[in-house]
Amino acid sequence: MTANKGQQLQTILADINQRWGQKTIRRLGQMPGAVSAIPTGFPALDQALGVGGLPRGRISEIVGIPTSGMATLALKVAAQAQNGGGVVVYMDVGHTFDPAYAHRCGVLLAQLYLVQPADVPQALAMLPDFLQSGGMDLFVLDLPLLLQTRPGITEQLAGSLGRVLAVLAHNNCTLLCLTTLPSPGDPTLAAYPPEAALPHYATIRLLIQKARWLYRRRDVAGYEAQVLVVKNKLAPAGKQIPIAITFNGVVDGDGA
Repeated sequence: MTANKGQQLQTILADINQRWGQKTIRRLGQMPGAVSAIPTGFPALDQALGVGGLPRGRISEIVGIPTSGMATLALKVAAQAQNGGGVVVYMDVGHTFDPAYAHRCGVLLAQLYLVQPADVPQALAMLPDFLQSGGMDLFVLDLPLLLQTRPGITEQLAGSLGRVLAVLAHNNCTLLCLTTLPSPGDPTLAAYPPEAALPHYATIRLLIQKARWLYRRRDVAGYEAQVLVVKNKLAPAGKQIPIAITFNGVVDGDGA
């Protein structure tokens, strides 16, 4: 009788792990395996994150004001995912995606799936469907903070993120959320409301701020940005990494 119960339990556990991901259930004595990641394109930042980039099967968030370097960092991650043979979907809720700049950042436009929903409710309704379909390595959700905090949207976003956690783990897909802060005069997290959903669900949260322009003779050659690891469930947080982004027909970058 005991053997039958054990077999039934193992069958149930195997079914749950098959449906919701292999990391859903494990014995406490089992050590979790190594976390795979998508490189950011900035080796110093990858090292600071502890797993070599943005972890697969989880949610990451980049926060910054316009022109902070947030979009550049996200596009560099997308290019790295494509370079590794991965499929990338970019959901541009605010309709601000710049194909020419994405190309300069190394994104293969012919292989990128760009989604531009009519509004935020439609975007959040589509998100679980996209992720449940599988077959993608990186899904970028570009959703400015002003759109996240509209009446009713906070709750809908929390519900959508809660629904996709197990799906991400099962599909080994990275969900990268871009949160544009509203005020250029306040490049901190002070504008972020405490009831927002992403700080709770994200495994990694990065705050990026432009630090200074980089010059070649008298011409602007790029800029340096500071990336603060605000939250990291996989390695110590609090590290601040300088990254240099330079312009020369293409957009190059590296840890400073």
